[in-house]
Amino acid sequence: MAQPEIGEVIADIKADITTIVKGEIELAKAELIPQAKKVGIGAGLFGAAGYFALQAATLLFICGGLAFTALYQGAVGLIWAFVLGFLTMAVICLVVAAILAFIGKSKIDVPGPKKTVEEAQRSVDAVNTAIARGQDNVRAIAAGETRAQTEARLPASLS
Repeated sequence: MAQPEIGEVIADIKADITTIVKGEIELAKAELIPQAKKVGIGAGLFGAAGYFALQAATLLFICGGLAFTALYQGAVGLIWAFVLGFLTMAVICLVVAAILAFIGKSKIDVPGPKKTVEEAQRSVDAVNTAIARGQDNVRAIAAGETRAQTEARLPASLS
């Protein structure tokens, strides 16, 4: 059985690493794209919450503030009626904004790419094993050993 040339061993290692990296990228895409979509929906809900909070703070604040002012005017003076009327509307707008923000936050809470991290760690271990095997093959070629002698000398974890 002919021994592989050093160039062939290095080419094999490069091909293996390329295949592993491509696989890791595809796994990361498959795991992260659905999560990114979910985060996008949550971010859209936050945007909607901000938009509606701004609109509510503009329109309802003025209308409701004037309505509450008219309500309070009989109990307190005109100045205090305006203060209490607009303060009541401000509290109502903040409650609506908080409810929308909590709904948006619940949509954004997603876990990290656990499978990708685990697969990447396995890939790193495989690359380290391949490097160790390649170094042993290079040493064996340099020492003039046959492939059978090299494989017999390797630990079980590397063969």
